[in-house]
Amino acid sequence: MSTTTATEGKARTRAFPSGSFKVWLLKLVVLGLIDVLGIWAVAKAYTAEWWVAVAFIAIVLIAINVVYFQRGALPWKYLLPGLIFLVAFQLYPAGYTFGISFTNYGTGHIIDQERATTAIISQNTRPVEGSPSIDVRPIESGGDVSMLITDPETGEASIGTGLSRDPAPDATFQDGVAVSVPGYNTLNLGQLAANPDFDQQWRELAVPYDPEQGFYIQQSSPTRGSVVFSNLAFDPEAGTFTDVESGTVFAPNGDVGLFTTDAFDPEAKSGNPPTSEKAAVNSGQFLTPGWPVFVGLDNYTQVLTDPGVRQNFLPILIWSFVFAIGTVLMQFAAGLLMAIVFQERRMRGQKIYRSILIIPYALPIFMTALVWKGMLNRDFGIINQIIGEPIWWLGDPTLAKISLLVVNLWIGYSYFFIVVTGALTAIPGDLKEAAFVDGASGFTAFRTVVLPLLMVAVSPLLIASFSFNFNNYTLVDLLTGGGPFPGSPINGGQTDLLITYTYRLAFGTSEQFLAFASAISMLIFVIVAGVSAYGFRLTKKLEEIKA
Repeated sequence: MSTTTATEGKARTRAFPSGSFKVWLLKLVVLGLIDVLGIWAVAKAYTAEWWVAVAFIAIVLIAINVVYFQRGALPWKYLLPGLIFLVAFQLYPAGYTFGISFTNYGTGHIIDQERATTAIISQNTRPVEGSPSIDVRPIESGGDVSMLITDPETGEASIGTGLSRDPAPDATFQDGVAVSVPGYNTLNLGQLAANPDFDQQWRELAVPYDPEQGFYIQQSSPTRGSVVFSNLAFDPEAGTFTDVESGTVFAPNGDVGLFTTDAFDPEAKSGNPPTSEKAAVNSGQFLTPGWPVFVGLDNYTQVLTDPGVRQNFLPILIWSFVFAIGTVLMQFAAGLLMAIVFQERRMRGQKIYRSILIIPYALPIFMTALVWKGMLNRDFGIINQIIGEPIWWLGDPTLAKISLLVVNLWIGYSYFFIVVTGALTAIPGDLKEAAFVDGASGFTAFRTVVLPLLMVAVSPLLIASFSFNFNNYTLVDLLTGGGPFPGSPINGGQTDLLITYTYRLAFGTSEQFLAFASAISMLIFVIVAGVSAYGFRLTKKLEEIKA
């Protein structure tokens, strides 16, 4: 009997070694934690009605369990994490930006039409004298805040939104006041304070009381409400606003995402940066805020057709190319020159010199750029103290551009010095000796033998450096801030790159032109991708020459 038991134990040990069992158990625990977090994330996304996130997280959970629980599929075990992050942090943001570029999304067009309707009513209200105090509670479902109202006369409960007020027969009462209703979460003061979106919705919420006469119920605290009067009466059936005093009717305009009159001029309101032709806006033709709508290629065509936008965009585009190409050429030339110099074996102390030359590349750009900004200061910078003249390096348009190129040369030449040094070391010396035997001079041997072989190895890095410097937001922002500015910052500065100009359009002023900035971001992507594709094509030709 004991012999049989021992035999079975050995068989189990052979089938499931203790080390493999520990690994399997660890895998089970890790995947279990991932599944728990994933299911929680799916539930949160579902509650917020974020269907793209629901689908993505569900697919990711299924893929993780299938790949890591089955035997084999080894390549996918390594590729899947990278693929997930690629989709989540690269493809999705790029796709979202691309979609936004076809809308008028921005200041005045951020919230949906229902919330815009509520905000318009709320912005045009005033208290009604002698109105009764009403018991209200903020309730939330799917990320939308509504108002649970207890009628002061009948004691019945109703649920109010910005468009309607519906009975709530299933509401739970406490001391004669409706405090909750199935399907909704009742919010308290702390929950409102913790969620700015809920708090803003609650403050803007105006529930119809007698909308034809312009009367609404609005909160005065998380538990009390009152009747207010709005100059704009909203008709839920027609979906229009009527000015109570003038009788002017504002209807929803799906072309511009605004409530407009019949006399509305589309050129009077745009989701893009203001130009001289659009400076005189007749605010009586539309109501704000609006909501995002599809505008097609308007954001793209405006770059080429709008004179006000074009005169700002084209100089910035040209300077972006000059800055990126000039930086690459200068950094590569400086790095190549130093690498050739340090190939001389008779030079002593090469390790010390190389360590010193690498310092600019090793230091963080945040520190280097700010140090240079202080050195170039007109009043107390050390450069002007040495020269003895108060030169405005960062205030003059030409000098500011030169300063940017020089500082970027200082920051990046070490990188190409390291790269070129390694590439030159890999080139066989026999090829250069053969060129000398054929009667070639040192310069001719370098130009015809060394440089072509060097370019095969360095060309992809030159392309990558161009792409990086074309979007070198950090240096420009820290050193010049895009300035000097001949006019308003929204129109761009003398040292602005496309990326800094785009950021200012989106976030740099009180008015955010997010859709227009998204369109320019897509143009930047096309430009960089096109230049990179052309550069890699030339690199392939160099490889064919080598072969």
